[in-house]
Amino acid sequence: MGDLAKQLDDITLEEQRLQAKRFRILEKAMRSDNPDDIVKANQVFNSIQPKVEQNPKAFFIDPLQFNANLGFKDKPFALSYITLRQMAKTPIINSIIKTRKNQVADFADPQENKYSTGFVIRKKPKFGVEQKMDNQDKKIAYSITDFLLKGGNRGYWDSDDFDTFIRKIVEDSLIYDQMTFECIRNRRGKLESFIATDASTFRIADSYFAKDYENDFFKRKGADVWENKKEFGKKVNGYYPSYVQVYQNVKVNEFYPWELCFAVRNPSTLINANGYGCSELEELINVVTSMLWGDEYNRRFFSQGSAPKGLLRIKGTNNEAALQQFRQQWQSMISGVMQSWKTPVVEADVEWIDLQKNNRDMEYTAWMEYLIKLACAIYSIDPTEIGWDISRPQGSGGLFEGSQQYRLQHSKDKGLYPLLKFLQRKLNKYIVEQINPDFELVFMGLNGLTIEQELDMDIKKLNSFVTVNEIRQKYEMNPLKGGDNPNNPTFIQSKNMANTPNIFNMSGEGNEEEEPEEVPEEEPETSEEEEENPFEEYGSSNKADLENAFIKAFDDFLKQEGIQ
Repeated sequence: MGDLAKQLDDITLEEQRLQAKRFRILEKAMRSDNPDDIVKANQVFNSIQPKVEQNPKAFFIDPLQFNANLGFKDKPFALSYITLRQMAKTPIINSIIKTRKNQVADFADPQENKYSTGFVIRKKPKFGVEQKMDNQDKKIAYSITDFLLKGGNRGYWDSDDFDTFIRKIVEDSLIYDQMTFECIRNRRGKLESFIATDASTFRIADSYFAKDYENDFFKRKGADVWENKKEFGKKVNGYYPSYVQVYQNVKVNEFYPWELCFAVRNPSTLINANGYGCSELEELINVVTSMLWGDEYNRRFFSQGSAPKGLLRIKGTNNEAALQQFRQQWQSMISGVMQSWKTPVVEADVEWIDLQKNNRDMEYTAWMEYLIKLACAIYSIDPTEIGWDISRPQGSGGLFEGSQQYRLQHSKDKGLYPLLKFLQRKLNKYIVEQINPDFELVFMGLNGLTIEQELDMDIKKLNSFVTVNEIRQKYEMNPLKGGDNPNNPTFIQSKNMANTPNIFNMSGEGNEEEEPEEVPEEEPETSEEEEENPFEEYGSSNKADLENAFIKAFDDFLKQEGIQ
């Protein structure tokens, strides 16, 4: 063995000795009574521990579905953005989308009072407890509100107001299940403004899932693509560009995660989905197609004349000229929209043969109502909200008015409320928290009580467990004397019984404060076997009276015996 090899062996042996010595010292330091020794031992121990990578092992997209030449992953579903936009123009779908837009826009203004709809800026609750705001907090909340209403710090005429902004992003979300808006920042990284963008032009960049390309399977199966893969771009704050804007299949802009809000309402774990959502219109493609066919069927009725509902059989013998004259006369009387539903009058002996003795018109109406119900069900909206009161059975009256109100409330709970919560989370993450992370935007008034409902609720509470003064305190009113007791009948009865002496308590227990009233002893009942006392009616506790009663009773006895 050479000298160099021997020296390396000596170094390796010395390293092992030093490592063993270090562990022995660490063991002694951990058992030391000196806090400094224990702290230092923990620091050394943590420094020599192997670093464990905390990144997930699974990949979440199909890495073979991207095109290295484009630099983004397209939406993998069959319907294009243009097709979805065209489907949204059908009357029923358009009505649904406009209704939801208007409903959401009602919350685009600050809440005037607790009974109205709108939004409020408040401090984030801590552990579920709402935080009170001082004057400084109110100033911050006011500045955030003003920022939202103006669309940022841009010029008065250079940006949309909050109402317009909300309507734009909601429409894109309901059509594409893809909502985007850009967050514009200054050189210091501070949020300056926000603008709604065309969601159909944005795609997820291939660099968004950069770690997926490090998978061994991908390197093996997609070697050609891997070798020719373009660079992801500049890495900023640990992130590559996450989104790109595409125009005519060409990438024109790149956006980092804090520069663009890219949000979907219906996410999926499908690898083939590539991080995109699934629009309601993609589930309604057959329904919308059937609607278009139904409209086209009725349209052709007016453009091509009446449908052949039967035959005209001319009686008798007629020549060709007469038949031709009758055809022209009949066609002129029934053709065109202006001649619809008129009764033709002709000079001929004819017989009508009905060919359509069926319920096709009724079946068509039922079919269209079925399609409308399907569309409304997918969008979680009641048909009544879009002006189609088809949920009420025929012949029903006011008995179902209450149920109709319940359906409307249920529709808002399952459709409008989730949409507002979705918007609320995205607006907080990309706008409000970027201004001040201690504050949040909350949409209010969806399920709030009216003044009449709240007063009715207060009356019920007053008759149950709440005092008059507690109700008055709620409305910032001065307390009343004697108003600290609930107006609960059970409580009042229990209190009165506690203050009333128990006349049946002969033992004297149960009321220590008040002496029980003396109850005179009852005379024992006379048994049927005992003789009646003839002097009972003359009885008295006084001795003199008793003697006089005896004399009187004796005189009466002598009279009865005839002794004078």
